[in-house]
Amino acid sequence: MTNLFPYHIMKEKGSFMYVRFWELGNREVVNCRNGKKLGNIGDIGLDLEKGCIRDLVIPVGSKFCGCVGKKGEYCIPYSAVVRIGVDIILVDVDEKKCFVK
Repeated sequence: MTNLFPYHIMKEKGSFMYVRFWELGNREVVNCRNGKKLGNIGDIGLDLEKGCIRDLVIPVGSKFCGCVGKKGEYCIPYSAVVRIGVDIILVDVDEKKCFVK
């Protein structure tokens, strides 16, 4: 029998889920408030003093044919993450407050 859920994608360790950074980047971020797909994680902000994730950074498109810069990014506080699933990350945010040019 083939394992449909590879063990290396998510490993349960006690009461939390172990996920590698590059695996997070493959998940799409969706806003629970309106169902809008915000994009994929491009980076994360870390709080080095507390040793935890501060925010998720999702880049938003490019200004001209994908060649010149980006329009901006969503900086979503980690406290706004509702659920991290196998394929998506659900967040509950006001997009206007999280968007940075």
